[in-house]
Amino acid sequence: MKRRRRPEKEILPVDVVTEEILTKLPVKSLMRFKCVSKLWSSVISSRYFSNRLRTVPSRPRPRLYMCLRDLTDYQNSVMLSLAPDTTSSCFVVDHDLTIPRLGGYFLQYLPGFICYNFLGKPRIYNPTTRLLVTLPAAMKSNNMMPIPTPPPGESIKIVAYYFGHDHVIDQYKVLCSTGVRLKNFQEIRSEHRVFVRKAGGRGSWKKAAPTSPADFLPHIPLKGGVCIDGVIYYMGWTDSYNSVLYGGKATIIDQTNLREKGRLDLWAVEDAGNNKWSRRTLVLQPSQLHLVNNNIIFNVKGTTQNGKVFLIPQDLLSPFHILWYDLQSNDMRKIEINGVPDHWFSKDKLKVKMMLMDQSESLMYF
Repeated sequence: MKRRRRPEKEILPVDVVTEEILTKLPVKSLMRFKCVSKLWSSVISSRYFSNRLRTVPSRPRPRLYMCLRDLTDYQNSVMLSLAPDTTSSCFVVDHDLTIPRLGGYFLQYLPGFICYNFLGKPRIYNPTTRLLVTLPAAMKSNNMMPIPTPPPGESIKIVAYYFGHDHVIDQYKVLCSTGVRLKNFQEIRSEHRVFVRKAGGRGSWKKAAPTSPADFLPHIPLKGGVCIDGVIYYMGWTDSYNSVLYGGKATIIDQTNLREKGRLDLWAVEDAGNNKWSRRTLVLQPSQLHLVNNNIIFNVKGTTQNGKVFLIPQDLLSPFHILWYDLQSNDMRKIEINGVPDHWFSKDKLKVKMMLMDQSESLMYF
């Protein structure tokens, strides 16, 4: 009697098994495990693995990034990374992720990246990989004609950078919008340039022409924008509002009546092509008004995927706290900020910038 041969088990390649294991690990652990072997380092650093990791479901953990800069000492600056504690009652500084001498101001973020300006040049920084890329200034590109500037004292030239991702071809791009305005707000000229990163790490600035010249309105850009589905949204001319991403839509938040009436107006872009907007008005409860109608000036700096709005103080005060507004329950909470080094509170001239990142961990490379 012959024995039946058992069917041979399918043996998966080692690299496939390794990849499956690595996708289950936190990003912070992946950075440590790059030193395990050349294979692991190659897999973790690959663009394919980074893209696949983005598709793995994970619970978003918002992080706050705080940039502190001593205006009397150019070299004295730091970026602090803060994570919520287990009860979400406070954010605590993660000193392992503190970056000294960052030397710039936050402009915008994409999941996993921070874009900021340093000496007129845009920088792209990944807090997880700690990879920093400095791009050339758009105005100094060889093939770009500078925007004419009227006599000094009669005009202001504004240069703003925005960060975006073209999801169709999986390519990151930086937009530079430049404009000149007179004291009476008469616009002279505005131009746009796009920096495209090429293979090998190089790239260049190219002038971007409007797709519909007849509909193009020359404008003065404002710093700060959002990128949604490959489209960059930013504001021009007015500085009374903040733009954020809310519900997957570019949203302008009008907080003019926040301190006196406890009201926030959210204007969301429904159809950019047809200039259609929707408005949602949020009114604080009477018991919450004391949180906003004091001497502290708050600004909206971001939202989370589960519908929470973060309001950040304009100045660094001790004890330091932020406000967390839940759009679903119409409830506002005070969130303490712990771990900021004491010596920063005693600075006479200090610049404070804060940014909320709902998805801060990423292995993506610019």
